Amino acid sequence: MLNKNTHSSYSISVDRIVNGISGNEDGKPSLYQQAEDYFKQQPLNKQKLQLIKTEIQQVVAAKKAQSGPKTTQLDEHLFLLKKKYHHELNVQKNARIARLNDAVDMCLNLLSLSEGQDFDDTQLKSAKFLSTLVLFSPGTGKKLAELHHKLKPAYKAVLSLRVLDKLVLDGVVKNAYMMRNYDPKIRYEPQASDYICYTQSVILPIMLAAIFQDVGLKHPNLIELLEGENGEKDRFRLLEKDEREKMLRLNYDYTIDYLQNGLGCQQASADTAEEQAAFDESEKQRLKFQLGLVIDANCAKQGTSEIIKIPQIYASIIFSTKRGFQRKSYPTASILIEQLAIKKVVSKQIAKVFVDIVGHFPLGYGIVYIPKDMRGNELDLYEYAIVTELNPKVLDEPICRPVTKNLMFLTFGKTLVVDKTINLHYPIARKKLMKIDPKRLIEIMEKLTYDFKPEESKAFVPDYWEPYNYFCVEGNQNLWNRSR
Repeated sequence: MLNKNTHSSYSISVDRIVNGISGNEDGKPSLYQQAEDYFKQQPLNKQKLQLIKTEIQQVVAAKKAQSGPKTTQLDEHLFLLKKKYHHELNVQKNARIARLNDAVDMCLNLLSLSEGQDFDDTQLKSAKFLSTLVLFSPGTGKKLAELHHKLKPAYKAVLSLRVLDKLVLDGVVKNAYMMRNYDPKIRYEPQASDYICYTQSVILPIMLAAIFQDVGLKHPNLIELLEGENGEKDRFRLLEKDEREKMLRLNYDYTIDYLQNGLGCQQASADTAEEQAAFDESEKQRLKFQLGLVIDANCAKQGTSEIIKIPQIYASIIFSTKRGFQRKSYPTASILIEQLAIKKVVSKQIAKVFVDIVGHFPLGYGIVYIPKDMRGNELDLYEYAIVTELNPKVLDEPICRPVTKNLMFLTFGKTLVVDKTINLHYPIARKKLMKIDPKRLIEIMEKLTYDFKPEESKAFVPDYWEPYNYFCVEGNQNLWNRSR
């Protein structure tokens, strides 16, 4: 957990969500730890039930062959065995429901951090949440892949919901099941009955599908495949073709098993048989929809499943687990989505909606730009900013919070749209600073770089910057205050 003395309460709340989903810290098991325990116990749990079933069958067979007083003893034994069977069945059922309830509670907590009173407020809160996740990553380090793997589920869940909302508002979604309880007027009013129904039938299954999309990796068989029998292998290494194919196949099978049998359907506390039947039917439909998202996202089928499939592809770059990861690859994430759409690997329509939401520069990315004076003249220096908002009007013009001015770091600032002509990500902007004396460029970099070492610097006109050390200071974690 983050230190309360060095991090804001909001950052600690986000960290708590991350650890609650996929952490491995002491205390209550995370959702992924619960899944790992389920996979470990599943063979034994099946065996327990099967042994009792077999014993019941043996007693039934013995009873048919007996008569007289012995049948009474067998009846008593059969009664106790059936009682034992139903007890074990209830123990396993209660454990399943407890896991599902924990997962639903986590989703609701995630919603409270990422959704607001209306569409615009939700965009800002989601941007804040997603940016914070990205800014938790230092971009380098021996355990970076492990950290990225941990941050990814919550990131995908929130991104998937933003795609859903935009598709619904644009009239793209025609799915009768999804639209049954949707009302744009009360989409963000938690007390409205339609909000609750829409949340249960559409929002939660999308979140659960996104969060548990790769939960099969927690199965002992896959852990052994990735890490070796004695943990001697790097689980994030580049897999051989046959290893990768086996990993994908098993991950899919185990993920479906967990969603269906490890979590399954919720239980109603209904007053009447009719209410119970209605609830059970709605839960069956919810689970069917949830499984369909994962099943279709695993194949080449286009459509509704891309609500979780495209964010997963995007997140695989933002939170890459490749050992050779470099932060400067971030802007390629949305470009990859556009290329996949051109190749018809994903839907052009949904890909466009997604890229319109995230733009070409991901949230949390460190932008280096050329500032202008009061008259609009470009200055012979550069400043730092962080991408902090979704839905840029122009894809390659990110909405940022400047974090330096006059080569000094700030704790607050006004929102800035950085256009292509002054964004040092682009060669056309970098060339403008090439005329500056190298000594001056070194001075600028020294003022703006944490633990600056001239001999280690590869470029005095950087195309991006790493904001992790800046964000680690509590006073710098309020990037969304006074932003408008």
